[in-house]
Amino acid sequence: MVGANAGGSGVLPGRASLPGERRPLGFANLRRNVCPHFYMTGTRGALPVHAPHLLKALSRQDTTVSRCQLRGGVHLEQGYVADVCLAARFNQCVFYEDELTRGD
Repeated sequence: MVGANAGGSGVLPGRASLPGERRPLGFANLRRNVCPHFYMTGTRGALPVHAPHLLKALSRQDTTVSRCQLRGGVHLEQGYVADVCLAARFNQCVFYEDELTRGD
């Protein structure tokens, strides 16, 4: 059948799932271990990449700059990005903690 999902779940890859829909295996939230405030800029501006493995590869390139939305002018070091921003413990970031304490 043309256009049918091979898994049979009816959810198309690349499309955001709605709250009641099931996600097929292998299509988990790609940014679950990435800080929501992390982004990268290249020679043409912000990079619209969301896959963690691509972000890690791009962070190693000299032409990209890792940045945090909470601290606009700060350029983040590649080691810090790999250890904190692109890891499950992004909530241990000093910028993230500052933002949480300001909200109180």
